[in-house]
Amino acid sequence: MQQRRTSASLFVATLLALTLLGCNGAERQKREEAAAAQRQLSSLMSRCRGQQPAVQRQLQELRRSSSELVNLKQQAYSPLRRPAAPDPELMARFTREDQELEQERYEQALAAWRSSDRAERRYWQGEQEAKRQRSAARQQQAEKALLALGVGSTTADHNAWSRCDPQQLAAVELR
Repeated sequence: MQQRRTSASLFVATLLALTLLGCNGAERQKREEAAAAQRQLSSLMSRCRGQQPAVQRQLQELRRSSSELVNLKQQAYSPLRRPAAPDPELMARFTREDQELEQERYEQALAAWRSSDRAERRYWQGEQEAKRQRSAARQQQAEKALLALGVGSTTADHNAWSRCDPQQLAAVELR
């Protein structure tokens, strides 16, 4: 009986020791994970501070080119000034021949205006397309440069890296 009590006590003591060691092991693992996370965040903050000027430049270029693209989409072609039609009251005073002559002049001016306006519209559209392509190319270059710097493409990524905010950076890196 004595031996059973001793065995039971020894068993309980061993179980308690193993439980304590297990808790200490779990706590140690948590501390090690927290220390590793802290080292990773410190490294990330250091990298962010070192890259911040380059990130700021690229984000500024990205915003500028995006703004240009929005502005270009909002622009509309303004047609050339159309020639004025003959005044009916004035035309009423003319002879029939003069009325026909005035109408013919107006039709010629209108045809010339249409031709000039078409050419001007095509030119304007070509210029707009060239501007769009240049802005889109600058936008793509800025996006590629940001990706090369390790900055993601979302607004949250841009905000975190532009401010080097540890909480935002940690949140962005966890995604």
